[in-house]
Formats: sequence, structure tokens, C-alpha cells
Amino acid sequence: MLDLFVALGLFLLALTVVSRFGWAWGAVGVWLNLLWFIYQNELGQGWLFYLRGVGLAFLLAVGFRQYGLAWALLPWPMLLAGRFEMQMLWPYFPAWGEGLMLGALVYLLVGLFKRPA
Repeated sequence: MLDLFVALGLFLLALTVVSRFGWAWGAVGVWLNLLWFIYQNELGQGWLFYLRGVGLAFLLAVGFRQYGLAWALLPWPMLLAGRFEMQMLWPYFPAWGEGLMLGALVYLLVGLFKRPA
């Protein structure tokens, strides 16, 4: 439950930086991704929840045509922490797929409510 509040807080922080300082979503997304990774490693529930959150945000960024943000939200901090040893990292990637599916569900639900009359 705490992860939801932290994710919401990070999103609101990013929204504030984008609207107040005029930064591009891609630049803010790099920092957002890094902060989410650090939080999940130190206080959160680990790489599985990191990948689910990044997958959800990645698909929403693609759906709302923020392609710079989508590139920034790839799981590059995890790859760096794992030293690109794919044999060690493969078991974690199904969680990214779960996040992508959850992002698709959220995107479809938002689309249902934004239909023109």
C-alpha cells in the first residue's frame, strides 16, 4: 500500500517539475525511474515491484504519446545494478510483462471515460 502512495508522490513531483520548470517528460522520466529503483531496492519490495511499476508507467507513456518518457522508463537501472548479466535477470522480466498488462488495463479504462460524446 505504501508503494502506491510513493508512486503517486513521485508522479505529482514529476508533474510539478514539468509544469513549473518546463522540463521535458523524457528528462524527468530518467530521474523518476532512478528514484523508483532506489526506493524499491532500499525501502520497497524489490525488483519485482520495480518492474511492475516501470511496466505500467512505460505503457501509459506510450499510450499518451510521450515517447521520450517511454525510453526513459525502460529498466536500465536494474540492468546496470545486475551488470547486464542476463542469466541472472531473466527470472525478473515476467514481472515487467505483468506491469505492461496492468498499464494496458489502466490505459483502456481511461480511454473508456475519455470518449467523445
